Amino acid sequence: MTEHPATYRYRYFFAGEAAGEGRLEVRPQGRGVRAVLTAEVHLPLPKTRQRWQTETDPEGYSLYFSERVEAREARLFTVERLEAEGVVLVTQGKESLALPYLTPYHDPLSLLLFLPRLELLPGEVARFPMPGGRAYVERLSDLEVEGRLRRHYRLRPGLTLVQLEEGLPVRLAQQVGDHVFEAVLEGVEEVRRRRRWV
Repeated sequence: MTEHPATYRYRYFFAGEAAGEGRLEVRPQGRGVRAVLTAEVHLPLPKTRQRWQTETDPEGYSLYFSERVEAREARLFTVERLEAEGVVLVTQGKESLALPYLTPYHDPLSLLLFLPRLELLPGEVARFPMPGGRAYVERLSDLEVEGRLRRHYRLRPGLTLVQLEEGLPVRLAQQVGDHVFEAVLEGVEEVRRRRRWV
């Protein structure tokens, strides 16, 4: 998404009602990136706090992913690529499972960051491995919103619609029950380097 550290601020809506806000911070790390999405969602109930983190290799595939959700109780899920050992370590709570590492894969956040690199024509579909399954990305027809062109994708599983404008995810929408949950980009802040005091 960026060659420089940046924070993307999103507003969330559920069934057209304000439902919270989130921040996606993306920083170059080595030759890949480290991204952290923190979100507070208060609709639909219960109120939840979520934190997703990904670290990617230079090609944009996942090296490490964690998802922490705090609602009535907290749960943590991590996936780590241990290439030297030839395994992918999946941990949920106190349970861990080692899967054979066969090919580079995406996590949900690394896939979102990968979309601007994807060269698909409208109607074409790409398939990507994920631990325990696969994800499909379908390029839909471009949209024009307020005179600006947006690339449009459908991601499965989950049937998430993503709109990109100048390489940035500006709108995401997903069906939740009978309603639509949306994330809309509100602004971008370039992260300044911290000064070191001597």
